[in-house]
Amino acid sequence: MANNKMIKSEVEDYAKFDIIRYAQVWEDAEILLEALKIKPTDNVLSIASAGENALSMLTREPNKVYAIDLNENQIFCTELKKIAYKYLDYDECMEFIGVFDSERRITTYNEIKKHLSKETQGYFDNNIDVINKGIIHCGKFENYFHIFGQKVLPLIHNKKTRAELLEKKSKQARIDFYNNKWNNRRWKFLFKIFFSRAVMGKLGRDKAFFRYVSVNVPEHILERTKYAITQLDTSTNSYLYYIINSRYDNVLPVAYREENFDKIKKNIDKLIILKESVETFINRKDVKSVDKYNLSDIFEYMSEEDMVKIVEKILEKAPKGSIIAYWNMLSDKRASKFIDKIEYQEDLSNELLKKDKAFFYSKFIVEEVL
Repeated sequence: MANNKMIKSEVEDYAKFDIIRYAQVWEDAEILLEALKIKPTDNVLSIASAGENALSMLTREPNKVYAIDLNENQIFCTELKKIAYKYLDYDECMEFIGVFDSERRITTYNEIKKHLSKETQGYFDNNIDVINKGIIHCGKFENYFHIFGQKVLPLIHNKKTRAELLEKKSKQARIDFYNNKWNNRRWKFLFKIFFSRAVMGKLGRDKAFFRYVSVNVPEHILERTKYAITQLDTSTNSYLYYIINSRYDNVLPVAYREENFDKIKKNIDKLIILKESVETFINRKDVKSVDKYNLSDIFEYMSEEDMVKIVEKILEKAPKGSIIAYWNMLSDKRASKFIDKIEYQEDLSNELLKKDKAFFYSKFIVEEVL
């Protein structure tokens, strides 16, 4: 392997990586899979985050999925889920990670922890409360949404109205519900406070992640939330369901659905988890080429100059026809503005964004290597 110590990602200089920031992935795997069109011969690179999108990719039976992250705690989360999928059946796995209720998570952990790396086992041995609660509920971002759903929303709407939001309705009925019942003064006032830079930076995302953001943060997120409530089917939106209820019940994202479990389990050993940046991964001598890239929203946190440097490095191992996909939440970054060797798939990007159930993102970018 190449000496990777000299290559450093910009975000390492100012963001903190000493906590579980995301205990589950807040990006829609459905549109990601549609964008990447993963084939059995493909090697895939995915930002790990908490593992769900990397796990979802296994439903397409790729050759390899490399899940990477700078935050060691995110690597621990991803590895724990990998081991759970590998050694447990569907109900046991979902109970263990927190999708379903359970009273035996500690017992299950003691049964499977021997399969974890020494570092991951050591972390969870010292943070057994995370296991007991269910790993998917234990990130900073999940706690942020928990406060919003369980503390703030009840100040705005009663339980009946909150439940009505998630009921199956026609598009016009959703619009009428939002305009006539949901979008009151308290909703707009408290939403803008809770999703301000100050509150989100303290309770949700690292404040350093707003470094390259110039838009009005709460106004943008409010407009995207309105879109999700009025234009998308709220009854099938797992992200919205979790934000409101702090649980999933039967409204599940791709990686947690029973129909996908056996395929993920069958391909689980194709998932390779590494603590490193995109920059260091691309320098590895043991990885010759990568065909599909899920870069999450990493460009949100860096300058356009550094974004271009990363994508130019990616091109060293990306064959013609490779696909690069990533989200912008609040910034407007697109590598194909600066690099001629990749082409922006504008129509596909816009079409997929319209279906994005993780509605807080402003852009979903799909680019193809020429």
